[in-house]
Amino acid sequence: MNSRSNRKLHSLMRVNELFLEERSEINAALINSYLAAAMSQPDAVDGTAPTVKDLSKLTDLPYATMSRHLRYLGDRERDGKEGMHLVQVDVNPDNRREKQVFLTHKGEELRAEILRLL
Repeated sequence: MNSRSNRKLHSLMRVNELFLEERSEINAALINSYLAAAMSQPDAVDGTAPTVKDLSKLTDLPYATMSRHLRYLGDRERDGKEGMHLVQVDVNPDNRREKQVFLTHKGEELRAEILRLL
């Protein structure tokens, strides 16, 4: 393997370490759920935040699983344990049956660090 490939793999390893520093028990599916939210954030052009359903489709995870992951990545887990505070889930004001997903300030900082590493 050449040194460029090794650098890329090392960068990916460092990204995983960022998550492990926050939660030693985090798994790849949770990391993918965060990454899906991070890459789907609204931009200045359309301003539309992704919904839980959008992220479920993007990751090919069931809606209930994505919802559970977002709680873990949000402020509180199901069991009341402190969450990671990376995302915030809000009711869509235009369609109250949908929930939109936004990165928190901490989630934005993590995305910036990941992009810097890659």
